[in-house]
Amino acid sequence: MNRAQDLTADVIGRAIDKVTLNKALMFVIAVAAAGFFFDSFDIVIVSYGMPLIKAEFNLDPKQLGLIGSAALAGMGLGSWFWGWVADRWGRRVVFAATVLMFSVCTGIAGLSMSLGFLVGARFLTGLGLGGMVPIDQALVAEFAPARIRGRISATLPLCWPIGIFAAAGAGLAIVPNFGWRWLFALGALPAILAFVIRRGVPESPRWLADQRRHDEARASMAYIGVTDGMLTQAAAEVAALPVHQREREATFGDLFTAQYARRVVHTWMMWFCSGFASYAFSVWLPTIFATYYHINLTRSLTYTFIVAGTSIVGRVFSFSLIDILGRKALIVIGYGVAGAAALMLTQAATETALLVTAMVYAGFADAASLAMTVYTPEVYPVRIRGKGAAIAMGWGRFGGMVSPIVAGFLLSADNLIWVWGLMAAFQFTSSGLTLVLAHETSGRNLEAVAKPA
Repeated sequence: MNRAQDLTADVIGRAIDKVTLNKALMFVIAVAAAGFFFDSFDIVIVSYGMPLIKAEFNLDPKQLGLIGSAALAGMGLGSWFWGWVADRWGRRVVFAATVLMFSVCTGIAGLSMSLGFLVGARFLTGLGLGGMVPIDQALVAEFAPARIRGRISATLPLCWPIGIFAAAGAGLAIVPNFGWRWLFALGALPAILAFVIRRGVPESPRWLADQRRHDEARASMAYIGVTDGMLTQAAAEVAALPVHQREREATFGDLFTAQYARRVVHTWMMWFCSGFASYAFSVWLPTIFATYYHINLTRSLTYTFIVAGTSIVGRVFSFSLIDILGRKALIVIGYGVAGAAALMLTQAATETALLVTAMVYAGFADAASLAMTVYTPEVYPVRIRGKGAAIAMGWGRFGGMVSPIVAGFLLSADNLIWVWGLMAAFQFTSSGLTLVLAHETSGRNLEAVAKPA
């Protein structure tokens, strides 16, 4: 085959689809999964420090909501900014830069001596956190063969609740004994991962080919086991396609046309609604346990630790079924049941009822979240996959930014039932939107999935 002219996204996609799971591909997946683990660890550790932060700085619920929202505001802006950078300068550069940024800023947040300093440090942490998730997910999706892309891509969000679980365990061990600042110091350790990324993870071959860096694209594919024979066979398959099936590459402006309207409306609104509900829950849960149910600090953190463990169970369940039931069914069922559990929380009058219902909520919400995270980058074309996925996920961060503030105002007026009710409404909306607007992507070639409707 012609080394430059024929190395298109369709050829690369078909060649990668012929690869089996091997050590090189598993290394890429493992490093990306570690990024997700540390991302979730650093975003939620503030929750486990909030009871002591509240006491140290003498804060009210509105001010605590500001701390909870600062990182989410940064994540929203970071998603949009880093998505543009990833489509311009590459996935690997953004992956390394964002990991380094959120790790260093987490450590700096632990040095805070005022509310303003802490809010600012958390905002900068969020700028890094927000860019890593969509770009990390896009990078792995672009390396994954179609027949196993679901489970490969799902490995990353599977590590998200494990990071939360680890943060809960670290909070339980560190906060009562050493204070919240040492928990933030621990959150600076992922900076080491940035050097591993720069030295060991190849750039996306799909992105390299789109930039006409064909020799580098070939080297990247060779790293994961694509041979010249596979490329030749893939080129022959593409050449045999009818001309009308070979379309021009999408541009950013195409996101705002009728062809992409359905997926844009769905992914943007789904991420905003689920982000609102999920972050209100994760940020406020330890404080709700301690303040509104009058549970002591150690027991509150223990309950939060148990709920975080349930999130892992939910994601493992979703991981095992994502290529069987598909992305759409898992999102619809998961967010639907989570919405019902949020309604049940309005009636939880005892510690046991609160804990069990919170576990159901967390398990099903995280099952849906894993499927949603896999689904989003799949539906955008390679040239705009970074921006498309990042903007969609950025709406989730803005939903998460708004929700702790809204919850803080409601809780300051003793309206806990309204907090649970809003969470239910937003989760039901995510489920309904997916039922009506989503297309199933399981097992399909990435280029075929991303073609306009």
